[in-house]
Amino acid sequence: MMRIAVLVLVAANLLYFCWTAWVDQGAPDLTAVAATARKPAAEAPPPPPPAPPPCATLGPFTTDVDAAAAEQTLAAAGWGILRRAVTEEVREGWWVYVGNASASAQSRTLNALRSAGMRDAFAMPDDPEFKVSVGIFSEEDRAEDRASRVQRLRLDAVVRERTSQQTVTWLDIPGVARETLADGRLAQTGMQLERLRIEACPPEPPAATDAAPADAATAPPPAEPASR
Repeated sequence: MMRIAVLVLVAANLLYFCWTAWVDQGAPDLTAVAATARKPAAEAPPPPPPAPPPCATLGPFTTDVDAAAAEQTLAAAGWGILRRAVTEEVREGWWVYVGNASASAQSRTLNALRSAGMRDAFAMPDDPEFKVSVGIFSEEDRAEDRASRVQRLRLDAVVRERTSQQTVTWLDIPGVARETLADGRLAQTGMQLERLRIEACPPEPPAATDAAPADAATAPPPAEPASR
């Protein structure tokens, strides 16, 4: 009887062991997944600013008479004109001169130039390089021609551009591109363009803000006079 009880207990333990093994194999393994924070969506870049409208400008005009005549011609051709005055370097011509090592060399150079028919040559007094001026020309080709004549006398001629600061007038033509103005239509008006330039209008300066000074906003109120 005792032997049968032991066998029944052993069989019960075996059945329990088999059942627990089967349950462990059938249950799925659970793995913890770390939660990650979602990144906010990137904002779209702002659109680029619109391109400024085309604008061509003609100049510089060194006299009011020339500017008024050009403005009248452009207006008759159907273009709207805006005047703009600026200060800039203006070409005055080309100067031809000869430098010398001493006052005696300056005198010899002057005599040689005048003997060669250049009666407009003159010695510049008190010049540290003892220059002899041989002429001022409005066109570079004429200045170079005079320099060639001087060099044939075995003298070193110098051609230098002369400029000065002047207030000049530019004529702006809003709504017209520089390429449009330079495509030959301007020449058809009969204007003399040899000394003029066709450029794009300069950009407008940024608008000034009317912000009050910081000192005025933070300054203490004035003290009241003491009572007597």
